[in-house]
Amino acid sequence: MISTSEERILEAALFLFSQRGYHAVTTKEIAHHAGVSEMTLFRHFSSKQKLFETMYEIYIFTPQFKNLFEQQMEGNLERDLIKICQCYQENLLKNQKIIMMQFRNYDFMSISDAPLFRFPSELKRLLMDYLSEMKEKGYFMADAEIWAVNILTYNFGLFMFCLVNKQLLTGTEIDKYIADYAKQLSKANAQ
Repeated sequence: MISTSEERILEAALFLFSQRGYHAVTTKEIAHHAGVSEMTLFRHFSSKQKLFETMYEIYIFTPQFKNLFEQQMEGNLERDLIKICQCYQENLLKNQKIIMMQFRNYDFMSISDAPLFRFPSELKRLLMDYLSEMKEKGYFMADAEIWAVNILTYNFGLFMFCLVNKQLLTGTEIDKYIADYAKQLSKANAQ
């Protein structure tokens, strides 16, 4: 469980990192913004990097994905894919500042275990497990890993397209694209 001071530090880090980027923000500024001492910050997080990674884990890869896969799947490929894609889009949209900040900080991009890479890897694993289960039941015929990557790529591409071209798509249109994608994918993989 996260303590109140940890929560304030994480929220301050999220705010400052998303406003100015990782390198422009000091731990002293984060501590000040959170209303704690820098020593308290380091007591909870051993380094600025660890603080960033923890912030990313909590705000990006939330338990909602595990809950989605463990408790909300219906066993209907098309409807489940719509839920998965909508959840992913909501999560990406909610965290767009953090994601864009990560792109601006190229030193994170070169680290293979960077948070931006870990999140899709964990989601890929959940997708592969789900698609493998659907394959065992005879509802899905293709390679689970290839389609897990396809789903992630489609959704991240849709998110980036909307981010860059905000005037071209609205939230309602995104839902239509997701529904059509899920329909096409489930139809292409039906027996």
